[in-house]
Amino acid sequence: MANAKAAADGIRTVSRFAAWGLALFALGSAFVAYSPGLAKGLSWALCLFSIFGAGVSTAQKKKPAFIAYAAIAVLFNPFVPFHFPPQVWRLLYAGAAVWLIADHLEGVF
Repeated sequence: MANAKAAADGIRTVSRFAAWGLALFALGSAFVAYSPGLAKGLSWALCLFSIFGAGVSTAQKKKPAFIAYAAIAVLFNPFVPFHFPPQVWRLLYAGAAVWLIADHLEGVF
């Protein structure tokens, strides 16, 4: 029982730092010019992490979190990309970054 709790805490910690790192990257790219390759890589990372976050929030029965992660995954999916002006993408990157940071603040302080 203690090992299962330690493993869950470890996964939660790794997930938290991955979310914060990805959020800082997304937030930084919202304020600087970026190449198409960077945008594609960031879209892949946000999409994959959002799919993971949607699965975790489903397991924790957090419906609003699931909806937010699903929306991020759909917006940033690399298979059928949306075509927005760069200013809109920057707002979406900043919004996704704020969500990733805010969702992983629980239990930190």
